[in-house]
Amino acid sequence: MTTVEHIVVAQPGATEHLPPLRARFPEVTWTTLLPSTPGWDLDADLAARATVLFADFPPAKVASMSSLRWMQLGSHGYAQLAGTRLPAGVTVAGGGGVNGIPIAQWCVLMLLALARNLPGMLAAQREHRWDRSAIFQTEITGRRVGILGYGSVGQEVARQMRALGLEVWVMSRSDTRTGRLRFDPRPGEPRAIIPDRSFGFGEAQQFYRGVDVLVVALPIASGTAGLVDRAALSLLPRGALLLNPARAGVVDEAALLDALRSGMLGGAALDDHYRQPMPADDPFFDLPTTIVTSHISGSTGSSFYHERIWRLLAENLARHLRGEALLNVIRPEDLELATE
Repeated sequence: MTTVEHIVVAQPGATEHLPPLRARFPEVTWTTLLPSTPGWDLDADLAARATVLFADFPPAKVASMSSLRWMQLGSHGYAQLAGTRLPAGVTVAGGGGVNGIPIAQWCVLMLLALARNLPGMLAAQREHRWDRSAIFQTEITGRRVGILGYGSVGQEVARQMRALGLEVWVMSRSDTRTGRLRFDPRPGEPRAIIPDRSFGFGEAQQFYRGVDVLVVALPIASGTAGLVDRAALSLLPRGALLLNPARAGVVDEAALLDALRSGMLGGAALDDHYRQPMPADDPFFDLPTTIVTSHISGSTGSSFYHERIWRLLAENLARHLRGEALLNVIRPEDLELATE
């Protein structure tokens, strides 16, 4: 390419991970800044020269970045870009795959904890009570997990659930047999499994009625907010479990509270929340069949986050310099950008 590439890095980990990239891509100019925050400022001269932005949040005047061609997010979600006006022709690539493994492991942990009533076991221990109730001996083999969304997270959840002996159903907006170019956190290993059954959004009733465990793996957007509503929850078999490592808003809050309080749902594990940080009087704290975690299923504190996100940047930069399609490209219609 004849364009001088100037990459602005506003992500953590540059001290350790940038030197190898400088050596690998000597033709590229790099500028490192503090990790981005909502509405951060970027020097006007630097904004005019930057061709690539490696940040989770766009700078306040991103629309004026006339040289910008590609924005690489470190996050899997992209709701922070909704309503933003980007320069024409800018490609946005997400961080999908970087945290898929720890998020899927969180799902496995929560499923086992709910299915075998780990909170009850720990309560018995605290009370010095010997309890061999059948609930503590439950086996999950043969249950059916329904994964809502089949991107990088959903595919990793499917892989790990299948390994535990569960049947895998998927409901997705896109064909699960074909996929976009995605970052692979497990290079050299088999790609995503083929679900036992796949459903489109128009087949939601059949999907919900057939699953014992519902895993929410969709990003939040205008088309997914409140998607799992009261009607959807009522279709689940009584006693089904819900695991939500994605965005709280995909599930209707009032409907979820009612389903848990009534016992219609057997339990839930929630990692993202309607209010963050959760206030002390948040009703989800005190539901006996609910486990809440502090948005840690997959985050910058995960063991391999920095290694993977910088590897994704390197792979996409090599593709960018060769003029090839990038990994994890987010469709413009999904970004819901401002048009004026």
